[in-house]
Amino acid sequence: MRAFIASLVLIVVLGCCGVGFAQQQNDIDPVAVVRRATQNEIAATGPTKAPFFMYKDHTQYRDHSITTEAIETAEGGLNRTLAKNGKPLTAQEQADADKKLKDYAYDKDARRKKRLSNRDDDQRAATLMRSLPDAFNYTVNGVTKAANGHEMVRLGFKAKPGWSAPTHETRVLEGMQGNMLIDKTAGRIAEINGELFKDVDFGWGILGRLFKGGKFIIHQADVGQGKWEETQERLQFSGKILMVKTLTIDSNETMADFRPVPSNVTTAQALQLLQNPDEVVASNGEGRAGKQ
Repeated sequence: MRAFIASLVLIVVLGCCGVGFAQQQNDIDPVAVVRRATQNEIAATGPTKAPFFMYKDHTQYRDHSITTEAIETAEGGLNRTLAKNGKPLTAQEQADADKKLKDYAYDKDARRKKRLSNRDDDQRAATLMRSLPDAFNYTVNGVTKAANGHEMVRLGFKAKPGWSAPTHETRVLEGMQGNMLIDKTAGRIAEINGELFKDVDFGWGILGRLFKGGKFIIHQADVGQGKWEETQERLQFSGKILMVKTLTIDSNETMADFRPVPSNVTTAQALQLLQNPDEVVASNGEGRAGKQ
């Protein structure tokens, strides 16, 4: 689901106060705003680049939850499991989890396969993102200014009648409607909150169908040093894979407590920081917490 999530893109709802609403709203070309933002989102895909951060990642599924400490490096990200179902791991469970993490960190073949998988996801994400400006009819629902002075544009969107998806994977857009919040100053998509108003086929490496009523919300924010990161993704979908196997997606992932780490951090140092997070170098400054 990484590609689906990445391609639909990201958010943080910033505190805003209205200024010159009517005049600004009339001057906005929503398609141009979306096109610029999607171009920037596509440019940001690919291997994670400095500045790098550590952060808490909590995912709540329908019947269980996982909490991890994550860290970014030039050699790829690592996640250390801290808790399951809201309870810290036992000493033995933590030791077993740490051994698996260390084994993965130093398994070049496993890391290579993960990078290839991420690359394929990013390519699919870019394909879907390129379709966003043309796939929907947009309405400007509000223009405000955030606390940092950035101009924020809230758009409503709905699948454009007659629009033909260029690929099987982008057919999911033919049944979507919802809202976007775009940081027009930064040229980034800050939020997508939408739903499927009809059943749609999809082909994200597998053939299937998503049923009407599926919902999602994705948040992204500048977490520090101009670095935009995903801070929430909420997914609720049901459907069929190959039109036979039942598909149920129900998850709510939040990323928060972002702290910068050295841009030259190695895998070995990343493992040490995951086990001793208080050792993050203070001179790197303080990250901003993501939305909970």
